[in-house]
Amino acid sequence: MLNMISAVIATLNDEARLEATLAALTPPAIDGFVREVIVADAGSTDATLAIAEEAGARIVGAKAAGALGEGCAAARQPWLLLLKAGTRPQAGWEQAAWRHINDHSDSAGFFRLSLKAGGPGARAAEIRAALGASLLGLLRAEQGLLIPRRLFEETLEKRPGPASLPLRLGRGSLRGLEARILA
Repeated sequence: MLNMISAVIATLNDEARLEATLAALTPPAIDGFVREVIVADAGSTDATLAIAEEAGARIVGAKAAGALGEGCAAARQPWLLLLKAGTRPQAGWEQAAWRHINDHSDSAGFFRLSLKAGGPGARAAEIRAALGASLLGLLRAEQGLLIPRRLFEETLEKRPGPASLPLRLGRGSLRGLEARILA
């Protein structure tokens, strides 16, 4: 498999949320699609790091503003899956990611946001997130991002400063994935 993924999970005191995100990465890790999981921690003081270590994730950390960038710099695969702790790509997300990697190797992909909260307010927020990503290239941190390492590095060069979620991309380099992420 040439197009393998490094998953980078941004954390800060996320002991109650991290396990759900790690569990969503288990099937594609077993299949070899997700080759490494990196927890980019911004200074947790709870059990977040113990949970990450127990799951076999590599832990990197920096001051709050630099943890995500440090995690991505430590990644070894050509594609990065950037997630916020507590989000869970839906079962089968790896097929949508695989299609995106093969069909759109020069662009990043975002998940369709699905909020746990019910009601019209949550649905309106999901619609706003989809429109913001599709029309303006603006993502919510919860949407997740599948991005080629090359594009990630180019984006950082254009926008100096620490990398953080949400990462700002122009709309020409961003496409929707055919998968949901639960937040």
